[in-house]
Amino acid sequence: MDIKTLSRLTIAELTGAYRDGSADPVAVMEATFAQIAAVNGRINALYDLQAEGAMAAAIAARDRYARGAAIGVMDGVPVTIKDSVHAVGMVWRHGSAAHGDGVVGTVDAPPAQRLKAAGAIIIGKCTMPDYGLSGSGVSSAHGVVRNPWGLGWNTGGSSAGAGASLAAGIGMMSVGSDIAGSVRLPASHCGVAALKPTQGMVPHTPASDVRSAGPMTRSARDLAFMLRVLGGLDDADRFSVPVPHEAASLAGARVGFCADFGFGPAVEAAVQTVFSAALKAAEGLAGPLLPVATPYDFDAYLPMDDSFKLRGWLEYTGAAPHLRDETPQELRDWFGEARAWDGARLHRMQKELEKGVNQTARFFEGCDLLLTPVMPLVNWPAEERGPIYGMPLRHCTFTAPFNQSGHPAAVICGGFDARGLPVGVQIVGRRFDDLRVLAMAEALEHAIWSEGLRDWPLVPAA
Repeated sequence: MDIKTLSRLTIAELTGAYRDGSADPVAVMEATFAQIAAVNGRINALYDLQAEGAMAAAIAARDRYARGAAIGVMDGVPVTIKDSVHAVGMVWRHGSAAHGDGVVGTVDAPPAQRLKAAGAIIIGKCTMPDYGLSGSGVSSAHGVVRNPWGLGWNTGGSSAGAGASLAAGIGMMSVGSDIAGSVRLPASHCGVAALKPTQGMVPHTPASDVRSAGPMTRSARDLAFMLRVLGGLDDADRFSVPVPHEAASLAGARVGFCADFGFGPAVEAAVQTVFSAALKAAEGLAGPLLPVATPYDFDAYLPMDDSFKLRGWLEYTGAAPHLRDETPQELRDWFGEARAWDGARLHRMQKELEKGVNQTARFFEGCDLLLTPVMPLVNWPAEERGPIYGMPLRHCTFTAPFNQSGHPAAVICGGFDARGLPVGVQIVGRRFDDLRVLAMAEALEHAIWSEGLRDWPLVPAA
């Protein structure tokens, strides 16, 4: 099977082809590693490749299919995981030279564990920026990740290598993590799909009340498939919750839309053009489309920025003293002010975060689903950590609030700007209504792209 054909299949279509004999896990793995050899040197999306083990696993999967004894719903499917996801025998660096050569995993985090239980084959890890605290692909450990749609442009982050590798046709899905938009931002930059689930619906470790693990795929349909694989209760994550079993219906669902939260950078014209076209495509997919005013009466991003600074400072001080200053100076300048914060300052931050969460919930007083842009801008140069120096996540206006509140949020490709760069659209829903979010994502994706799936930049554009 050639990589172009493979890149246009859903996961269920691929495993169906395995079962009927029209595709072979070994041939698929060979095509996947041939694509890695052809493009990874240019996009820098993957490291710690598991070629020998992956090929052995593919041979075993082929033998199982021949006997009618496939294991799980992803037997023989090549996948990747983000640097930050622990897996047995794979190197964790968290994107930073401050962690030296990294740590070889001795346990599987829940996402890796569930992928393996489903029969998926983890072929390598995806690169990410330092500490996961940049919406870019710039890393002191891995270098610069580049966007296959244009090598001079940013991939977004922090699941940077995941977005780039999927757009380049490598693997059928990737597990990322998201604390301010880290699966949704690279999905927008790279033209793929992503889900930040209701907090805890995809269990992860270490447990967190704001950071989510989430799938990234080339289609919204595969997001729903992967939620079933990755989601559900897990004692390792005290915030974990079950995946709903009832079918999701869009009939009568009130769909709100908002492109101005009242803070953050102004929305660029190209983003507004794509968003307006997506709203037009959304007409008739569910219930009425309703404009929704921002519920915020203050700049709700600022306490979030403080919380990110605190996370950065704690990881920096937790690194080995002789390595910690390998952390890029720009990041140290940003999060370093947390060193001087006292208890009163932290208490004020927490109160402002709670205020933001309460106001975010008001989006859904008059609607069931909410459409927003993913970012206020389309892209910026690959070598830059963010569009605003010294505030690397300030452009997360539309994404970060839903990490704090726990609402599910999916991203699909809404279109392209005049330069041929992807622009995403975000679909947000009520907590625990992930299946309806994904139903809307799939319906909207199909309405925008009549064939659902598009051709991908399998040969990266200069």
